[in-house]
Amino acid sequence: MASEKQIAANRANAKRSTGPKTLVGKMTSSRNAYRHGLSVPLRPDPATSAKIDAIALALAGEQASEDRFTSAVDYVRVQFELLRIRFMRAELMAKAEIGNIGAQELRRLAALDRPERYCLTRRRRASRGL
Repeated sequence: MASEKQIAANRANAKRSTGPKTLVGKMTSSRNAYRHGLSVPLRPDPATSAKIDAIALALAGEQASEDRFTSAVDYVRVQFELLRIRFMRAELMAKAEIGNIGAQELRRLAALDRPERYCLTRRRRASRGL
C-alpha cells in the first residue's frame, strides 16, 4: 500500500503530465499527427485503386480465394504508403544540406520513422495471408 507521501507525489506528477492546458498548446498538439499528412491513408483515387487491384490480382493469383485477394490488396496498399513515406524522406534529405542540417530537419526526418514502422508491421501482417 502506498504511503501518503507517495500518493501526494503521484497526484503532483499526474497534474504535470495531463497534456497541454492553454488553447495554443491544445491547438499545437492537435496538429501533431497532421504535420506531414502520413496519419491518413491514401485517398481512394480510381487510377491508384485500379493499379492496386491489378497488382494484388497478380500477386494473389487468378484462382485466389477472397481472403487471399483481400490480404494481397492490403499488402499492396501498404506498399504504396511505404513508397510515399520513403519518397517524402528522400525529398527531405535532398533539401537538407549534409553539413548544415538543422534540428528542425532532423525532427522532420525522425517523424517519418513511426509511420514507416507502422506500415512495415501492417505489411508483415498482410503477408501472412498470402
